[in-house]
Amino acid sequence: MKTTLTFLLWLFILTLLPLAAEPTVTAGTTAGTTAKKPLRIITEPASRGRLKDKHGGVYGMSTQIINAIQQQVGDSTTIEILPWARAYAIAVSSDNVAVYDTIRTPDREHKFKWVGPIKLYSVNLYAKRGVVAPNASLADLLQNQVACETRNTSIVNELLTLGFEIDKNLILSLKSGDCYNMLKIGRAELIAMHGDVTPKRMAQLQDAGLDLQAVYPLQNIEMYLAFSKQVDDDVIRQWQCALNKLVLQGQFRQLYYDEYPEVMIRKIESRAALSQQQLLCLL
Repeated sequence: MKTTLTFLLWLFILTLLPLAAEPTVTAGTTAGTTAKKPLRIITEPASRGRLKDKHGGVYGMSTQIINAIQQQVGDSTTIEILPWARAYAIAVSSDNVAVYDTIRTPDREHKFKWVGPIKLYSVNLYAKRGVVAPNASLADLLQNQVACETRNTSIVNELLTLGFEIDKNLILSLKSGDCYNMLKIGRAELIAMHGDVTPKRMAQLQDAGLDLQAVYPLQNIEMYLAFSKQVDDDVIRQWQCALNKLVLQGQFRQLYYDEYPEVMIRKIESRAALSQQQLLCLL
């Protein structure tokens, strides 16, 4: 009898061991896993797409698109606004970061995972009307004019390739808005700006004392959300499908039609339709 009781006692203890070995589960996690690191979303200050209100919140057209995507995917991250050079460095060196608006270029392709496009347009060098001849040659611009561009952008690389030299005829600023100020005060004569400028945007520039005209064509650019390479592919698919939905259901057009040209909006709608088919997204 004593042997039987001892055997049953040991059997009872053995049945408890798997329970004792179970890991402690904290709120917001599942057994055997740790809480997922939240996504960090960063952008730079810019005239229309990313601005700060008096409370420090980020707003603007680009940010409205990002906020709408966040609602669809269930992301509640507070968007940060930092100088472009710092934002880009963080995105390249960190493992759970997204940065917008980021120009997608061949040399950046392998550094990020991409969601977009959210803007497509050509880029020209612009100058104040009457300051630079609209048919000026590249040689004339290099010899007689100073260009301004935001530090660490893809446009800087193109300007350097064309022959502009930093601190000689090329000024690099920390924030994109600084270059407009350089044109106003005469520190620079050239600024890179997208070529499909709407009448409304041109009127805004004129009201700010900048009657600009295109003087030299640069590259065509595509702007995306750039995610760190370590971000899970499922997250990238969720964000891309959410963007496609915004575009194909008309929210993107409603937001952008008064600020950006129809040709750009149609191209983005075509890209979204193709992506929708490739990823088998659900509307």
